Amino acid sequence: MLSLIVSLLAAVLAAAALASVTAPGWGIFLGVAVFLGLMILLSRYFGKRLQAVAMTVQDRITEAQAEAQRLIGRFQTKPSSQKVMQAQVEKVMETGVIDALEILETAQSLYKWNILAERQINTLKMQLNFQIKRFDKADTLMTKILVLEPLTLAMKMTRQYHNEDFAALEKSFKKGVKKFKYDKALLIYSLYAWILIKRKKIDEALQILTRAKDKTDSDLITRNWEHVANNKIHLFSNAGIGEQWYALHLEQPPKQKASKGQMKKHPMAPKGRRKYF
Repeated sequence: MLSLIVSLLAAVLAAAALASVTAPGWGIFLGVAVFLGLMILLSRYFGKRLQAVAMTVQDRITEAQAEAQRLIGRFQTKPSSQKVMQAQVEKVMETGVIDALEILETAQSLYKWNILAERQINTLKMQLNFQIKRFDKADTLMTKILVLEPLTLAMKMTRQYHNEDFAALEKSFKKGVKKFKYDKALLIYSLYAWILIKRKKIDEALQILTRAKDKTDSDLITRNWEHVANNKIHLFSNAGIGEQWYALHLEQPPKQKASKGQMKKHPMAPKGRRKYF
């Protein structure tokens, strides 16, 4: 917001100064040029500062990932309880996320300069709090985020389901399938169908899956549609979506003998580097 105010004031002053010694049209031209130029410069400057905070967050998460990988490596050479090892990995990742959340607080001074900065930071805060199951904190941020990817919306829908805010949930679903087209909407359709089944709304779930079958090219949707259409509800499963499904904390990943590859698929296990903004 301050970027807009500063640019506008500078533009008015420049336009007035030039207009006082030449034709008004030249003053207006200079004012517009100064306004646009300053907005671009300030946007880039504060955008880089915001990106620097995001990169510091990423470095901390990467550090936690590396430590978690070392734990997994030690487990491979000296096998022990998978439950103990998984708890250790999750603890390491949780510590990294908590540190990352503290780093994000340093971006508050940028909010007044960049209109979208607060919502960008809040989106990341919500995702990180959701990841470590601090759902009360995630809930307080839900109305102050940017929904730029299906997983973010799925997290929001999951919390609306748990909070029994079904009117808001339906609204989020409708907006989501309009915004995310074709296979990008797979998670949104699958989550909403799962919720409807949990709420014993089987006919509505079948309608959603029918729409999803027409709108996506997903074998998983087709299989689930067949199960529900044939009244084999117990066979409905979103496990085929993978880590994004388990990241919603609605179901636990199947317990298997741990290997490096399998542990990487756990929602709390190390992930690759991610560009936040």
